Amino acid sequence: MMKAIKNFMNKPITYGAYFKYCTVCASISLALCGWAYYQMSKLNNWVETKDEESNLEEDEI
Repeated sequence: MMKAIKNFMNKPITYGAYFKYCTVCASISLALCGWAYYQMSKLNNWVETKDEESNLEEDEI
């Protein structure tokens, strides 16, 4: 088992494998940025509705 792992680790990384690793990392980072943007827009909408509600309460008083 250890011999198989050593042989695998001694192989050089080819351009195709490097491209795959870069593609995976880029897609993960893009997905995280999209998720963060979505969460921020949800937060901004929530804050705006709270502000509108507080403004309506102040107007009624």
